[in-house]
Amino acid sequence: MYAELLRYDFGHSTVTAVLMGLRGYGFRRKRTGASRGTSLPERLERFAFTLLEEKPGEELVFGLVGKFWRPDGGLTRVSREEFAAFAEPGFAKAAWNLRLESSPDGACVLSTETLVLCLGKDARRKFLLYWRLIEPFSGLIRRSLLRGVRRATTSSART
Repeated sequence: MYAELLRYDFGHSTVTAVLMGLRGYGFRRKRTGASRGTSLPERLERFAFTLLEEKPGEELVFGLVGKFWRPDGGLTRVSREEFAAFAEPGFAKAAWNLRLESSPDGACVLSTETLVLCLGKDARRKFLLYWRLIEPFSGLIRRSLLRGVRRATTSSART
């Protein structure tokens, strides 16, 4: 399943493509040359995500710094080391993981979790308003990703 996760392309999901396009990522995808043939971490890095940690076969952790409530996301590119130290008031930091675990019955379970740290009261207030608006859509994107990787895994197991 890890190989399918690394190959996953958000653009294959109509729901995700539409929602990401509305957020402006469709344009950014074309501008940055994000394309098939690259890994999920490589594609996400083109959108200002930073690969914070990779445990091959188990977990990917990405970080993102920005003012997510702004139409352009207010994204700031940072390195892994800069992400840990970043503390500029008015911004938020998000850490997003994709984790694979074996269940007791031998199945493989893919899960995702996002943690957000708002840097200052103003950033927290703005993020909470933003989150109230986008939370359902964020959930749709995550469920689409999980289903897409599952479909890719089951179809590759059949071949």
